[in-house]
Amino acid sequence: MKRYLSLDMLRGLSIFGMVFSAIIPYGVLPAWMYHIQNPPPHHKFDMSVSGISWVDLVFPVFIFCMGVAIPIAGRKREGQSPDKRGDLLYIANVAERFIMLWLFSYLYVFLNFSTAQGWWAQLATVIGFLSLFPLYYVFAKDLAVRWRVIIRSAALILVTLIIIYGHYRFDEVISITRSGIIIFLLAFLYLLGALIWYYTRDNLKWRAVAFGAVLLFTAVTIPMGLQPKLYAIPEIRWFFNMEYIYFLLILIPATYVGDLIQKRLSIPGGYDPFKRESGEGGRGVVVAAVALYILWMMFALYKGHYLANIVVSLFSCGIIYYLVKERIPVYKRESIIAAALAVAGSVAVIIEGSITKSPCTISYCFITTAISIYLLMLADRLSHSFGSSYFVRIFAGAGSNPLMSYIAFGSFVMPLFKVTGVILIYNAAYPAGYPWIGVLRAATVVLLTMAIVAKMSEKRLFWRA
Repeated sequence: MKRYLSLDMLRGLSIFGMVFSAIIPYGVLPAWMYHIQNPPPHHKFDMSVSGISWVDLVFPVFIFCMGVAIPIAGRKREGQSPDKRGDLLYIANVAERFIMLWLFSYLYVFLNFSTAQGWWAQLATVIGFLSLFPLYYVFAKDLAVRWRVIIRSAALILVTLIIIYGHYRFDEVISITRSGIIIFLLAFLYLLGALIWYYTRDNLKWRAVAFGAVLLFTAVTIPMGLQPKLYAIPEIRWFFNMEYIYFLLILIPATYVGDLIQKRLSIPGGYDPFKRESGEGGRGVVVAAVALYILWMMFALYKGHYLANIVVSLFSCGIIYYLVKERIPVYKRESIIAAALAVAGSVAVIIEGSITKSPCTISYCFITTAISIYLLMLADRLSHSFGSSYFVRIFAGAGSNPLMSYIAFGSFVMPLFKVTGVILIYNAAYPAGYPWIGVLRAATVVLLTMAIVAKMSEKRLFWRA
């Protein structure tokens, strides 16, 4: 089975958004260029602020991509072990991936010494980045297990030595509380989501029950304020976060979308939703309707037009479903799910009184999942029309190598800039008083980073947890 290019591209776009949003000019851009709850100019976190911006979308989109990928990869592994050992092998594989993801959330933090002064700290960071290759590299299938174990063990020893060196040489703090919060959260989401999918893979009713249980738990605990209360306790938050459960409201529907796509990818000849459909103009109307609705929803939630958003969502989702049924019927089920979640999320905003990323609200999970489904449909269109273009290949290549893409800028590109002196050009590229030039600079260097990772992917140099 070939890789699903659209999913890789959407994942790549979400990673681009994560890195890009972290390095744009601080405090001088409009509020919609940052997390809504961290408004400029001081970016002080404010739980009372309602709304979402494009920055608030990138993480749930990545969670959605993870959920879609679970059935695609899971069915492939299931076919390799159809006997009774299949359950144990799947669980072992999930546990291994969880541990490696969990470990990665610490390693890339402990191996980054770039905040220390001097070129040696930057060079050590680059060496630390390179040391992750033998630990997370996807070896050829014909490589003996013995050699894999030897290489991984040697890499783990090397990484440990570099971390110890960094601790004593650069005063890098080694602590169980110092993890990359996003990767740490994704590790637990993957563990729970992969197990839920596996044990409900042939029974959607039970998956609906699991989704209902998560929804009920979320609806009960959010008003109690458990998430911020528990997160405020350092002894708890280092290993447990209520969002492990809340974000399953995104991941579980995504696994159903993944089921649909996995079946289509298994069809002889591959999956092409635009292969035998009507003319370009008809498909263009669908794409335009989806894009306009996403923009409206973002605007309405940003401005607080909650009642209007319910009316427009009912109308728009109905129109989109009709257009999809007539022009691209392969998307009918996805459009029904997206419509249901968009309308339910719009109603939930009224009931909850706001839509916020932190603390996570039900409306946030529902609406971002709906937008993610629509974005995947748009990604299908882009990959179909421009699949061979350089920019699509950059995003898809980086999206197929997410661990490397996520840390390459901070752990490889920026330290290299400092070592080689390119950092002087980088700093000069943002003249004081011109914040949008700073935005362009950020986009350029992140695109450069993703192009490097995409080239790695083309050379089959993949990192996998």
